[in-house]
Amino acid sequence: MKFQQKNIAQLAMFAALCFGEIAFGQTTNYTLSDVVSISTINNQLTESWPTPGTIVIRRSGGLKAVTVPFTISGSATIHTDYQTNAGTSVTIPMGKREVWLQIIPKTDNNTEGDETVRFTLTTTPAYTISGSNFVELTIKDQSVLPNDEEATRFLIQAAFGADPDELADVKSMGFENWIDAQIARPKGYLQDTLIQQNVIPNYETEYNARMTMWHLIMRRRYPAPGVTVPTDILRQRIAYSLLQIFVISQTGDDLAVNSEGVLNYYDKLIDGAFGNFRQLLLDVSLHPCMGLYLSHVDNQKPDPVNNIFPDENYAREIMQLFSIGLWELNQDGTRKLDAFGDPIPTYDNGDISQFARVFTGLTWGGTTWHDFTTNMVVNESAHDTNPKVLLNGMTLLGGRTTMQDINSAIDNLFNHENTGPFIGRLLIQRLVTSNPSPAYISRVAAKFADNGSGVRGDMGAVIKQILLDPEAREISYTKDPTFGKMREPYLTLLNFAKTFNAQPASGDYHEANLFYEYYLQEPFLSPSVFNFYSPNFRPPGEMTELGKYGPEFQILTAVTALQAANNLKGSLDYAISRWGTVHPANEMHMMFPEELLIAGDVDALLRKLSIKMTGRALRPRSFQLIRDLLLNLPASGQDWQQNRVDAAVYMIGSIAEFNIMK
Repeated sequence: MKFQQKNIAQLAMFAALCFGEIAFGQTTNYTLSDVVSISTINNQLTESWPTPGTIVIRRSGGLKAVTVPFTISGSATIHTDYQTNAGTSVTIPMGKREVWLQIIPKTDNNTEGDETVRFTLTTTPAYTISGSNFVELTIKDQSVLPNDEEATRFLIQAAFGADPDELADVKSMGFENWIDAQIARPKGYLQDTLIQQNVIPNYETEYNARMTMWHLIMRRRYPAPGVTVPTDILRQRIAYSLLQIFVISQTGDDLAVNSEGVLNYYDKLIDGAFGNFRQLLLDVSLHPCMGLYLSHVDNQKPDPVNNIFPDENYAREIMQLFSIGLWELNQDGTRKLDAFGDPIPTYDNGDISQFARVFTGLTWGGTTWHDFTTNMVVNESAHDTNPKVLLNGMTLLGGRTTMQDINSAIDNLFNHENTGPFIGRLLIQRLVTSNPSPAYISRVAAKFADNGSGVRGDMGAVIKQILLDPEAREISYTKDPTFGKMREPYLTLLNFAKTFNAQPASGDYHEANLFYEYYLQEPFLSPSVFNFYSPNFRPPGEMTELGKYGPEFQILTAVTALQAANNLKGSLDYAISRWGTVHPANEMHMMFPEELLIAGDVDALLRKLSIKMTGRALRPRSFQLIRDLLLNLPASGQDWQQNRVDAAVYMIGSIAEFNIMK
């Protein structure tokens, strides 16, 4: 019987635990003797990523305070190799079940090899010891290569979760070399993939854009037969982020039934992920999907006699959303202020009108009616050839062609001093943190202005700066309570699938579809050009009081918070799917080969899952509560290991350590 069918009571017990109503393993009988054990929340430590190692001393059988003496030994030297808050004993207070001690590795440049710290419990008449009387933690030397925590955290930012293949590559290559290798890999285009998938017979519905995205994202670098597949997962991740800046949506009828055209547009974002921003801005402007979505296809020159005026929709959004934003910025992303201390607008209605006149004269290309896969072409008779004045006083003389004007307008925005900090901040928010410091934005903007070889707009250099910046990589920032971001709700599902290799046996991703109502987010289904949430959204409460942004919180509601957890549970119990499939080979099951082998050791299971899912150790209290739940699931029957692993993944996936990226 599956986890959800027989363990509802256990979930209720977990909820009660969270509010302090139940203490598993305890009794009100004060005459029982204490049973003491020792374990760790994490036991592999590194000088170059000095996360604390947490030792847990537990007791059961009583409520009275009990003092547990211990000794510390090992090859590592206190104050030289590590610091600790431990002395020679610890008292478990009355009514408490655990106490937590920590050691923190100290960084040095010495080559010492692996060093150990051993905590050994001392036997006294006050208690008996259950299991081993010691734990040992290992401290590894400083290394230029990342450990599991660093590499996993990096892939949560730079990919869609830490699948074992990419994790091995990052750990062996290092961050910068991995990025360079990703940039050099062949591009995984989606339009061709869609065409190939739709020739497969016997499906109820055609492949759509969302299914195709899963197909590209879920590729593994080292498939079972051992054939090397040059997956470009970083490029796919950046294109996914760019789609939330250069938004088009299939919520309208015409694009809804033109997934091939939509993916042709998305492939332009694939090209732009490591290309030049100027070309990306031009490609977006000329694509018929954007032309239809923001209504500048067949845009007409002014004809006041017949009450015809250029559509201003795209002219507004290319400035507001795609390049320079609403307010003039310093290079660190802070707003420039006028003499009265007020922010300075980057453009006004007159500027919108001038840009609207630029974007006249574009019409459908291709040989078929409304071809969504071929760039728009010019219809010079519809183009406004009168002089125009753009931003910063750029004047376009009369008599110019459509593309001459459009190229000048693209140059005008591309070279605007706002573009680097504006786009840089948006990408940082998508990948690393909702509240980058001005210094972080400034460093990214500088790389946008000059990649080091005199080239402006090099997106590969910008992405590398974002991901390798000290604010993205140094451990000190993970300890800042205001640093980080909420994972995009839809990305939580993709992260589970990628991390736990939820690939259908058929290689067909027809079931990766129709999840919008769970997350209020799904690729290509943005409710408007303003994306699923604003980059400047401030959640009510403490974050607003602190002046902090939390974009993804805009679609976290009382409903979606429950729906996302319910969908995770259904995905674990059955498969990743909206309604299930009539084709068993299409089922997408998360796989746990390593975890099932250690299901009997709850501490080891939680240590592995916490790093794999979050890139860090769980907080001691979270570890304690989830551990208690798992130990109260019956360790018997045919599926008990699967039930235990499913419950652990579900619980970790439902708490802050998973849902908030640090």
